[in-house]
Amino acid sequence: MGNLGRPFEPGNKFGRGRPRGSRNKKSLLAQQLLDNHGAALVRKAVLEAIKGNVPMLRMLLGYILPRHTDQPVKTGPLPMGTAAEISQSSQALLQQVASGKITPSQAHDIFALLEAQRKIIETQDFDARLRAVERRLAPIRSEPT
Repeated sequence: MGNLGRPFEPGNKFGRGRPRGSRNKKSLLAQQLLDNHGAALVRKAVLEAIKGNVPMLRMLLGYILPRHTDQPVKTGPLPMGTAAEISQSSQALLQQVASGKITPSQAHDIFALLEAQRKIIETQDFDARLRAVERRLAPIRSEPT
């Protein structure tokens, strides 16, 4: 009764596990089989579907058709602390698109993140400038007229 809720010892002594975004062995094996025998499997599934075996077609199509999920994109470091760094990062991103390392749609999503960071920097800069102006004007406003 005392072991309920604690199925294993705390602490992972065997490493950090599978990296985030990587595929497990079963998925890799299935992908390899589909890469090697995908055309034959599709033909067989279509023939089976014609014979009336629709569940087989549904099962195979789940593996054959690409799933629409976001996969991690490896871009390398993209500094975003200043407007100049964001500009450099956008240039690096464009070079990766031009070289075919990432797709334009992946770059578009990353550019949206860069733009959001640029707006944050712009807002922080505007706030700092406004506070500086208000500090300069404070003594002038407090003088009696």
